[in-house]
Amino acid sequence: MEHQMVHIYTKKIFLLFQTEVDQSNYYICSKKSGSVDAKVYTVERREQGKSFDRHRQLTYYTERDIIRCSCQKFEFEGFPCRHMISYLKKKQVLLLPEKYILPRWTKNAKETVVFSDEGSSSKSLMARHGMLAHKSSLMVDDAALTDTRTSFLMEEFEKLHIRVKELDDGGNVDMGRSNSKSQEESQTIHDPSIVRAKGCGKRLKSSKEKALSKTNRQCSACGQIGHDKRTCPTLSYRSTMDMYQPEGTDYAQAQDQGIDDTAFVSNASSQCDVHHLSVTMAAETAAMEEAEAVAVEVVGVVVAVAVCGKYGSQG
Repeated sequence: MEHQMVHIYTKKIFLLFQTEVDQSNYYICSKKSGSVDAKVYTVERREQGKSFDRHRQLTYYTERDIIRCSCQKFEFEGFPCRHMISYLKKKQVLLLPEKYILPRWTKNAKETVVFSDEGSSSKSLMARHGMLAHKSSLMVDDAALTDTRTSFLMEEFEKLHIRVKELDDGGNVDMGRSNSKSQEESQTIHDPSIVRAKGCGKRLKSSKEKALSKTNRQCSACGQIGHDKRTCPTLSYRSTMDMYQPEGTDYAQAQDQGIDDTAFVSNASSQCDVHHLSVTMAAETAAMEEAEAVAVEVVGVVVAVAVCGKYGSQG
C-alpha cells in the first residue's frame, strides 16, 4: 500500500499517510454487530499486550462498499486513518481503493479542470459542489439525532443516488447548451505571479556596481571627499606655512590682514635667507677666532721650547 501511494500522493501527504500505516500495526479490528445494510467493527489499540480503554467504531456499508470511522479523519483531512487501514489489512486489501484517494492530494491534481468555462460562477463545478454539500450537511445533522431518522435518510439517499445516475444523459445535454451559451463569455485564469522566497539569497553584484555603490570617505579636517585627515592637502599646506613663518608673524594673522599666500611665502623665505646668512657669518667668525687662539698657543709653545733649549746648552 505504501509503495502504491508514494507514486500518487504528494510528499507531505504521503508522510502523514505513512505515519497512519505504521500506527495501524498497533490496532486490532474486531466485529461488534452487523446487519444486512451495515456492519459495525470496534478498533482498539493494543501495545505490548496492553489494551487501552479508548476505542473507535468503524462501520462498513455493504451496499455502497465503503467504510466510515468515528474519528472522521478521512472526512476532515482527506486521507484514510489508522483505523480504516487496520480494517483493510484485516480484509487483506493490499492496495488502497480509489474511492479513498482524493484527487486534491495527488501529484497530478492540477492537471484536472477545477474551473468551468461557463462564465457564471454560480454554475461552476465547485459552486455546485458547495451548494449540495451544504444542503446535505443540514439534513445529516437533523437525521443523526435518532436512529429512525438515520435509517430513513439512508434509504432516501440510496433512491436519490440511483435517480441522479439516471440523469447523466440529460445532464450532458444541459452542459452542451450551457457551453454553446458560454462561448460569448470566457474567463482566463493565469498562474499567480512568482514571488521571492524568504530564504533566497541576495543578488550577486558586479565589481563595477560595487564601486559605484561604495560610499566615499570624507575628511574630518576639511570636509572634502576623496581623502582622509592623514593625507589632507589643506593640513599639509598649513604646516608648510607655519614652517616658513617669521618670528612674531602668524599665518592666520597674515590672512586676516589681507596678505596673499605668495607674498607671505616670499617674505618668509627672504627673512629665512637673511637669518641663515647671519647664522653662517657668525659661525665663520667664531671659527676664525678659534683658529687664531690655537695659532697663538702654538707660537707660545714653540717659543718656550726654543728658550729652554738655549739655556740648557749653556749650562
